[in-house]
Amino acid sequence: MSDVLVFTPKHKLDYQKNYADFIAFAKNDLTLFGDHEFKAPLGTQKGWECDKWSWDTARSKKLTIVFGNSVNHSKYIPFKQPFADFAKAYVRYEQSLNHKDSTAWASSLVWIYNALEESAAQNDRADVDIMHLNNTVINRVEEQIKNSKLGAGAKRNIGLSFEKVLKFIKDKRFKLDLQDWLNPFPRPSDSRIKLDEDSRKEEVEKCPSDYQMLQVADAFHKAKTPRQKYFSSLCVMLMCQPSRNTELNGLTINSLQRSEKGRLYLMWHPAKGGDPVKKWVPKLLEDVVQQGFDRLIDISEPARTAAKFAFENPNIFMMHDKCITPTDFPQDKPLTYNQFAKAICFKTGLDSNGTQMSWTHNGSIKWLRNLISQINHVADWKKDLLNGCKVSQDNEILTKHTHNPTGISIKFPSYRDLRSVVDQKYKTKDFPNYGDVKLWDCITLVRENEFHKEFDVKPFSWVMVGHGPVSDALGSDRPSGEETIESIFDELAITDEDGTRLQLNTHQPRHWLNTKLKLAGEEDWLIAKWSGRADIEQNKAYDGRTQEQKSRLTKRIGHVANGEGVMTVAQANQFLLPYTSESPPPAIVLHDLGLPVSLKSLGINRSGVAQFTGLGYCVHNYAESPCVKNGDCAVCSDHECLKGLPNTLEELKNLEKLNEEQLEDAIVKAGDKVFGADRWVTASGFRLSKIKTIIAMMEDPNRPDGTPIRIPDELDPSPVKRSLNIDEQNVIPIFDLTALALSDMEES
Repeated sequence: MSDVLVFTPKHKLDYQKNYADFIAFAKNDLTLFGDHEFKAPLGTQKGWECDKWSWDTARSKKLTIVFGNSVNHSKYIPFKQPFADFAKAYVRYEQSLNHKDSTAWASSLVWIYNALEESAAQNDRADVDIMHLNNTVINRVEEQIKNSKLGAGAKRNIGLSFEKVLKFIKDKRFKLDLQDWLNPFPRPSDSRIKLDEDSRKEEVEKCPSDYQMLQVADAFHKAKTPRQKYFSSLCVMLMCQPSRNTELNGLTINSLQRSEKGRLYLMWHPAKGGDPVKKWVPKLLEDVVQQGFDRLIDISEPARTAAKFAFENPNIFMMHDKCITPTDFPQDKPLTYNQFAKAICFKTGLDSNGTQMSWTHNGSIKWLRNLISQINHVADWKKDLLNGCKVSQDNEILTKHTHNPTGISIKFPSYRDLRSVVDQKYKTKDFPNYGDVKLWDCITLVRENEFHKEFDVKPFSWVMVGHGPVSDALGSDRPSGEETIESIFDELAITDEDGTRLQLNTHQPRHWLNTKLKLAGEEDWLIAKWSGRADIEQNKAYDGRTQEQKSRLTKRIGHVANGEGVMTVAQANQFLLPYTSESPPPAIVLHDLGLPVSLKSLGINRSGVAQFTGLGYCVHNYAESPCVKNGDCAVCSDHECLKGLPNTLEELKNLEKLNEEQLEDAIVKAGDKVFGADRWVTASGFRLSKIKTIIAMMEDPNRPDGTPIRIPDELDPSPVKRSLNIDEQNVIPIFDLTALALSDMEES
C-alpha cells in the first residue's frame, strides 16, 4: 500500500495552477496598497503582510478593510491562511481595476471565511482555503446571512457581494463545480410608497419638526463652550442651505462671500462631485450665518496653523506652549520622558501607585513601542534592552531592585522622530490639499482631542471632523460602550417638545429644508440645484410632506403675497387648509397666494393654466389660433378679470382716462375734417365702451369678490365668425357704440 499513488485529474491541477498564479500576480505584480500609499499605524506591518488596509478615496473619504473577524472597533482576529491571501488578492485586484468609493463589494468575505472555517473544523482540517468552497458551504453562507439580525438592506448588499465573489471564482477558473447562485435577498421596500402605520411613521420622522429645528437655533444662541459653539455653528450651515455633512469640510475661509448687489452666499463643494456650487443665504439668516462662520474660523485657527507649519517646515516638530525644552533645543537630540510627554501631551508626574511615570508606563502604546525599538535597532526594546530593569527620567537603565545606574542609556525619540509620527498620523495622501483647496483654509479643521473632556488637545495636530463626532453632538444613537455620548443639547438642557432627549442626525436639516421648499411650491429643478444633486428624481427621497400636505395645491410661482404684503408659508398653508385637490380653491385665492391659476377655476372647461396679464388672466386657446388682438388684453373677450383683484380696477380707470382723452382729440380732428379722424372716433369709442363696461361690472355690488368678469360677446365681434359668413347683425342690431361712449363722457 505504501507504493500506491493518488491520481489527481488534470483539470484539478489546472484549477490549482490558475489559483496559485492569481495569488502570485496580485501579491507580486500589483502595487495598489503598497508601502508608498498605504495607511497603517506607525510601526505596524504594511502592504501585503498587514491585515488591515486603509486608504483615502478621490473625495478624501477614508476606507478600511479588515482581513479578519472584528471583535470591536479596534480589535480583530485575522483570517487564517491560505484564505487570507485569497481575500487580499481579491481586494487588491478588484480595487486596482476600479477604484471604488465603498467597501460593501467585499463585505461577504468574512461570511465566506466563517462558513469555510466551520467546514474545516467539521472535517478536521487546520487550514481555511477558498478551494474547499462547495455547494454545502455556499448554502451555509446563505443560511447565516438569512438568520443574522442585519437589516434587509445590509443582507442584500452582502448577498450581492457574495454573488460577485462566486462569479469571480468561476470566471477565473479556480473552481467550476459550484452551483449557480443568485442573491435571494430583495431590495428593501420603499417606505415612501407603503401605506402601513410604521412606514408612514418612518417617513414622518425623517423630517425634523419645526420645534426641533428651533431648538437647534436655541443651542446656537446659548452655546458657551468651544464644543457647543463649533457643532451648533455646523448646524447653522446645514440649516441655511441643504447640504451633506461631508460637504462641511469643504468650507474655507473664503467660502462666505457677498455679491455685487449685497447678497450673501456660500461656495459649497458637492460631495457627489461636480463644480463648486454658489448657494444664496436666506436674507433672514445672514447675520446668524456670518456669526457661525466667524466662530468656525476662530475655533479652527490653531489646527490650520499646525497644518500650514507642517507643510512649510518639513522634518521639524512644531514647538508649542506645553513643551518644556528651550526654544533652541536641537531637533535630533533624544528627549527625556518628561520632555517627550509634554511635547506629545502624555501624562507626567506620579501614577496611581505613587510611582514616577516613565517610558514603561506607555508600553501598551503600539506606535511608541515600535518607534523606540526602531530607533535602537531591536525587535522589542523592553525585552531586548530593558530586560526587566527600570529606566530613569534621563533614559538611563537602572538595576531592577536597587535602582542603581548601569551606565547604559537607551536612545529615545527626538523632536524629529515625533515629526515623523505627526506626518504619519495626520498627513493624507493629497496633503496639503483637500480637494481643490488648501487644508489650512478649511474652517472645520480641528486638533485631535479638541473637544475631549479627559484627554489633552494635541497642539501640533490637525484632523477633519467626521460624521461620528457630528452625530454624537446632535444626539444620534451611537453608543460608546454602555454609555451614550453627551450631546450639545444634553449639555445645554435642551429637550424635545415632549420633554424627552432631543436627537437629530446630520441629514435631517437637509430633509427639513427640502420639505419646506416643496411646501413652498418651488420647482424640482431649483430644489435639486440648491441641494447639489444632478438627478431631480432624488428629490423624492427628501420630500417629508404629510399626505394631507401633499393633497393641497401648494405649488408657488413666486412670493406668497397678498395685497398688504408678504405672507409666510405657514400662513399660506393655514389659508389653504379648507381646500384639497378634489375641492380646489377659487381663482382669487390662488392669485392672492401667488399660485398658478387653472383655466377651470376661471370657468373654462379646458386643462391648463391661465397666463396673468397684470389686469387679469388670458384664457385664449392658442391651439386654435394665435392672439388675434395683438396683446390688447384690456378689450379682449378671451381675457378675464377677477373682481377684488388688487390694482386691477385702478388700472382700468387709468385706461379709461387715457382713452377718453384720445376720443376727445379724435372728435376735434373729425370736426376739422381731418382725413381718417372719423374712424379713430369709432375705434376709440368702441374701445372706451368696453373698458367702461368692465369697470361697471367690477363695481357692481351684487357681484362678490373673485367673480370672473369678461367683455360680453355683444361687444366683441368675432373675425372667425365673419370668415365663416355668420351674420352678427342680430347680435348688436341697435348698438351705437360711439354715442354710448359720448353719453357716458357727458354724464361724467
